[in-house]
Amino acid sequence: MLLTVCVVTLALIVVLRDDSPPPIGCERGTLEVTGSTAFEPVMRELAEKYEEDCAGATVSVDPHGSTAGVRELAAAGARSGSGSPAVVALSDGPKPSGFPELRENRVAVSVFALVVNDDIGIKNLSLDDVRRLYRGEIGNWKQLGGPDRPVLLVSRDADSGTRQVFQRRVLARGEIANSSLDCVHKDDATAPVVRCELDSTEQVLSTVARLPGAIGYSELNNATGRRGLHQLTLDGHTPSVEALEHGSSAYPYREIEYAYTFGRPPADSLASSFLSYVSRGGGQDVIRTHGHLPCGTPVGLRICGEG
Repeated sequence: MLLTVCVVTLALIVVLRDDSPPPIGCERGTLEVTGSTAFEPVMRELAEKYEEDCAGATVSVDPHGSTAGVRELAAAGARSGSGSPAVVALSDGPKPSGFPELRENRVAVSVFALVVNDDIGIKNLSLDDVRRLYRGEIGNWKQLGGPDRPVLLVSRDADSGTRQVFQRRVLARGEIANSSLDCVHKDDATAPVVRCELDSTEQVLSTVARLPGAIGYSELNNATGRRGLHQLTLDGHTPSVEALEHGSSAYPYREIEYAYTFGRPPADSLASSFLSYVSRGGGQDVIRTHGHLPCGTPVGLRICGEG
């Protein structure tokens, strides 16, 4: 009887203990994905799919803005002392200068859009009109043929890659100073127009949809199908990934999405495995589904290579 008990116990230990390796291409452990809020929906779905395919892996997505994510990654690398921490930072456009230890991976081309409250019937703006709006030179929509309503500029905070892309690709300069906490009233009576800053793409979209006279900007797919607002064309050019993929590059508000690591993570690390997963067939499909052009496609490869 004692021998039988020992054999059964040993069998249970063998069954319950899982020393089997993860599937090929998978790694176990935990990984944090931070950075861009515009690319957050893509990364959440990719994280969920990776966890489903790769038992023993936990990928958390906690975005705070592109620049904040890059800084968070650099700080994690400094704390680690040596090696590459289990952190990936997503950035709309290239990282700021001063972070030479961060290694880039080009993931996709993202298209962004200007959005206005539906109360404003305008469908198209020239680049010159957009620049005049964000210099504070146009205070009422009637100056552009719209209704008699004050202009409300709803912007992202300084950590936002979406804002940095907008300033670099569309404005070719910065925006006027922040003048409002509630996006409705001027806190600075001398400011030419109301301009507020919000922490996320979702906050910008919900605020523009809620406030007549408001204009803001967002990643294209996040802004599509929203009630209360509509997208603008720029100089007659429509924000469209399909147009970009079929050779039209006239629309200016677009940028490469970067994934940064601190140095080169080991080949058998979860960070390295997850980034490979993102760039493979299933990952490319998720990127496309969310309205981005993967860098792995022929057109994406060319655009991502141009920088």
